[in-house]
Amino acid sequence: MMISRRLALLACLALAACGFHPLYGERGQAAENLSVVSLDNIEGKDGQKLRLLLSDRFYGSRAPATPEWRLEVGFTSVKQQLGIRRDDTATRARLTLKADFILRRMGEEEPVFKGSERSFVSYNILTDPYATLAAEENATERGLVQLSDMMASRIALYLAGQQQ
Repeated sequence: MMISRRLALLACLALAACGFHPLYGERGQAAENLSVVSLDNIEGKDGQKLRLLLSDRFYGSRAPATPEWRLEVGFTSVKQQLGIRRDDTATRARLTLKADFILRRMGEEEPVFKGSERSFVSYNILTDPYATLAAEENATERGLVQLSDMMASRIALYLAGQQQ
């Protein structure tokens, strides 16, 4: 018991010595850094859903601060039929959602940070068309949430590095 406490203390000291600090903790400036990013419109219905999810992650319930950065996002979605039966009907589908993004300083055209994120989600194709549509919409929503989380984390990490 005493050895495990010593190991835990030693691990904490090692993390403190290497300069580790939490992104979202007290010392983390992620929420403040993201609040100065202006989000451009994203084309399409799913693109607008992605923009709203990013807005929630960047601004939360706060009003956006004066923008210092501009984020441009390109969004694509591809559906693949999987699980083909002998009668050539699919029983499963996979959606690949991809977001390419470019971060620029306001008033500048040169990109400072580029990235791409992908989300793979799947759903069952059922005999009832409405149930299949509902499953596809649910899968799309799950994928968009994953994309927005990954993009917000990457951009927050980049901006945190710019503040140091």
